[in-house]
Amino acid sequence: MRLEALARMPATASRAVILLHPHPLYGGTMHNAVILTLARMVAEQGEAETASLRFNFRGVEGSEGTHDRGAGELLDVEAAVGHVRHVLPRARITLVGYSFGSWVGLRAAWKDPDIERIALIAPATRLLDYDGLASEWRPLHAEIAVGDRDQLVELADARRLAERIGAALHVIEGADHFFVAHRRRLAQTLIRFVVPEG
Repeated sequence: MRLEALARMPATASRAVILLHPHPLYGGTMHNAVILTLARMVAEQGEAETASLRFNFRGVEGSEGTHDRGAGELLDVEAAVGHVRHVLPRARITLVGYSFGSWVGLRAAWKDPDIERIALIAPATRLLDYDGLASEWRPLHAEIAVGDRDQLVELADARRLAERIGAALHVIEGADHFFVAHRRRLAQTLIRFVVPEG
């Protein structure tokens, strides 16, 4: 199965950032404004040292297949990680998931201990079952960002998720689930974690 993707893969890259878009059934694509803002900032920040890849989950735009309620989408993330490892075998991998993308990305990071870090943006706890993701929770090198006006995330749920995985939690004041007028501030909040120095 083929997935539609856009990649920036300098041969000198020591880190690769894979960006996971929001829910396919609610219009989520790799061209989402939050994902685009982060992709641009990763390119600005990382230059020759950081690769990036964003793709459409199965059944979205030019990607083959159909929506699979997160099961097949987990395989999509694993395929993207595998592709990056094939092209850049020495690159450390960061996942950045937004809403649905955070739900799928979190499972991918648990399954694959070689994923170095993960950023979760607006984990949609009112829409998706984060509590049932794992029988045992374990720490990850992670950060979470959520708006204090998010319609799909209870702040208490975000705090509990952060505690369970040992993540730093950033609350963006005035931001809703879509981060309208707050996208650059969101990206600036996460960029040092997503593309660390050194």
